[in-house]
Amino acid sequence: MTLFTPILVLSMISLVLGILIVLADKFLADYGECKIAVSGEDEFVVRGGDLLLNNLKEHGINVPAACAGKASCGYCKVKVLSGGGQVLPTEKGFLTKDDIKNGVRLSCQVKVKNDMEVFMPDFIETVKDIVKNKLFDPSLNWRFNIFGREIAATKKKKKKAKKTTTPEYLDDVYEIIQAHDNNRASIIPILQNINNKFNYLPDYSLRCVSDELKLPMSDIFRISTFYNAFSLVPRGRNIIKVCMGTACYVKGGGKIIQTVENNFGITVGETTSDLNVTLDTVNCIGCCGQSPVMSVNDDIFGNLNTKKVLNVIDQYISDEVSDEKIEV
Repeated sequence: MTLFTPILVLSMISLVLGILIVLADKFLADYGECKIAVSGEDEFVVRGGDLLLNNLKEHGINVPAACAGKASCGYCKVKVLSGGGQVLPTEKGFLTKDDIKNGVRLSCQVKVKNDMEVFMPDFIETVKDIVKNKLFDPSLNWRFNIFGREIAATKKKKKKAKKTTTPEYLDDVYEIIQAHDNNRASIIPILQNINNKFNYLPDYSLRCVSDELKLPMSDIFRISTFYNAFSLVPRGRNIIKVCMGTACYVKGGGKIIQTVENNFGITVGETTSDLNVTLDTVNCIGCCGQSPVMSVNDDIFGNLNTKKVLNVIDQYISDEVSDEKIEV
């Protein structure tokens, strides 16, 4: 007990000092009036001392955040062009070296102490970057709280995009939405139809759905990333899934994957350049007694060996594969 007493006392002193510093900064420090300029959107004056996230949402800037300002998700990234101070330790877990180099910050951690100029990055690109660099907390399950509302400048930008971004494909998206009477309750069937039409959910289709149904992009993105049936990247017309559960793995699931990879020149998670085949793995198909097992679209094939895999390839996609089959 005697050994831990000094440590406990020092810890309590540090805690009290930390609280006093936070309270002094919040209630005693006066940063005066500060101007925040949002590139391409708006400019406004605020009272210094509050967080950038709060100032933005109070002036109608739509800033997605899943953690309510606790620095545990990283979705509220903005690019600070001037002002903002040093990057805090609480931010570094969600920023890459390129982010720090380019002035990207978490708006829930930046306190407004002087004039600032910020740029709001594209939300989809932000989330893609988070996923690519594994900077998110999986326990959050893609839950979002949306602060504020879309401002007029953002809406104008989106309407302009309708005229310039692949209009021939947008017509198909509009038809799907109208077939469901622009009903928000039909969001999942709408996304399913779009996914079936293009074999994935293109960025522009998500923006179109957001505009037409008057739903925040974060809601659309949350749904489209939650269900495994949806994909945000182009996928092949034929989806090959090789089971890598325990039984299939022990009986040669790895060789099955290698055979498919060698014949199409792709690895797991990739799609052929002609968008004909996508290769994935699954943990279980439910046919352990017939392992190793793989599926092609809705059909399941069991008791496989490399020769049988080549026969399946011939059956489904013989026109798309070279005559020289590679057996592992």
